[in-house]
Amino acid sequence: MRIVQRYIIREILQPFGAVLVVLMLIYLTNRFIDLLADAAAGTLSRALIFELLALKLLGKSALLLPLALYAAVLLGLGRLYKDSEMTAMVAGGIGLGAVVRAVLVLALLTGAIVSVLALYVSPKVAGMQADLLAQAKEESEITGIYPGRFRVFRGGKQTVYAEEIAPDGRRLHKIFVVSRTQEREHVLVAKHAYQKIQGNAGQRYIVLEHGRRYSGTPGQQDYVVTRFERHAVLLEVGHAEPAFKKHDVYTTIELINSGQRKLKAELQRRISTPISVILLSLLAISLAQTSPRQGKYAKLFTAFLIYFAYHNAISVFGKLVTRGDVHHFIGVWPVHGVMAIVVILLLMKQTKGSGYFQQLFRYMFGARRYSL
Repeated sequence: MRIVQRYIIREILQPFGAVLVVLMLIYLTNRFIDLLADAAAGTLSRALIFELLALKLLGKSALLLPLALYAAVLLGLGRLYKDSEMTAMVAGGIGLGAVVRAVLVLALLTGAIVSVLALYVSPKVAGMQADLLAQAKEESEITGIYPGRFRVFRGGKQTVYAEEIAPDGRRLHKIFVVSRTQEREHVLVAKHAYQKIQGNAGQRYIVLEHGRRYSGTPGQQDYVVTRFERHAVLLEVGHAEPAFKKHDVYTTIELINSGQRKLKAELQRRISTPISVILLSLLAISLAQTSPRQGKYAKLFTAFLIYFAYHNAISVFGKLVTRGDVHHFIGVWPVHGVMAIVVILLLMKQTKGSGYFQQLFRYMFGARRYSL
């Protein structure tokens, strides 16, 4: 019996690795394109792209692992049905319990890993991402300026143009700045410039060196020309509060102790992730049952429809909890309850006999024969 269970586990693990790699590549490709767009827009330093990619992948691993195991059980057991190996197991007295126990071993191990990722690692990673994004925001005012291109700051109040940028990216050469107030306009031309951050709130200035300032009212001839050796222009008023403070950066302990509805919903979302590993893995046992003519991919479309419906329902109930339409004690648990009932009914149907519950438990913990 243990040899058969190890064989089933091996057949599931083979597609599991391949599916997980494919999912990671798809996710990384999408995020890489988004980060490249941010870098091209000047809101993100190119040096942070790969660091952010690694953190984003680690943070999303808690969602990719359940999907990878779900697909792997479908593909692994589907191949056994396609090649009539399940029929041979039935003839040899191998029951549904052996399959369920083998899948449960993988589901529990994966669920334990996902629990650590969802409850502890992901909030840590989200906090690190927030710090990097805050750093990117601080650096974007200088990294977002490119030679020969205009860059607008403060909602159009400041326009900066630099003809050259030093190789280290810290100094600008032959710079042109237009600063607008309610009634006056200031045009500044300088040979060099650099960025300076001051104050606890992080006010950002661009400091111009060796230049001239032309101040006046557009349409009139009252412009005043001033020479300067060094002149600072405020680009952005800093913020004392940390940026990018979102619900996913809170630790699980903070979510447990919080009374806010949105944080209660986030806590239930995190707990739902390891629960979904077990329910989806058991669901895949029944969905993988096909005839040799159908092939192992026969029910993949149906399986993924169920997967997306399940996770969308969790998301919907989470939003209802956030809005207060559903009490947090009820939360997303009805979704898991419905899925558990579906799993039990499908396994009962697969046994094809009377006394479904007794029969199923007998197959799982003792008897070996069942109808495939």
